[in-house]
Amino acid sequence: DVPAGLRLLALALFIVALARPQSVSNKENVSTEGIDIVLLIDISGSMLAEDFTPNRMLAAKQVAEEFVDGRTSDRIGLVIFSAESFTQCPLTTDYPVLKTLLKEVKNGMIADGTAIGLALANGVNRLKDSKAKSRVMILLTDGVNNRGEIDPITAAKIAATYSIRVYT
Repeated sequence: DVPAGLRLLALALFIVALARPQSVSNKENVSTEGIDIVLLIDISGSMLAEDFTPNRMLAAKQVAEEFVDGRTSDRIGLVIFSAESFTQCPLTTDYPVLKTLLKEVKNGMIADGTAIGLALANGVNRLKDSKAKSRVMILLTDGVNNRGEIDPITAAKIAATYSIRVYT
């Protein structure tokens, strides 16, 4: 004879099977009315100076991460630069991915130098077609422009023509 406990277990499993449990994954559309922000971070060799603890680059990355933690519905992108400039992360509200890509930023990813104009131009390129109510670039650098084909003042003027504000 089958013990009563096993019969109860079989009956419970039979009832669960009759209920036909199903897994449902929800797709979520997020609409935001925030602003679009591009962080421009200098990764040149001078950012390794240790006048900030532990160094300028890590201090800038920490400040950028704290800034991202303080946002809720803004799209944020990340552009890194030294002698050249490239987009590390396009505009996104997926802050965990953005912070992961920010952590991966390090000196030596591109040739050394400080091409502020190229970084600004790259940021403008990311923001110019944005429909956000406000578009902002935040420039984190310690240096003076010494590389790149685009003068920072020219790039800033181009940003102004697109109503993009630049904070340094």
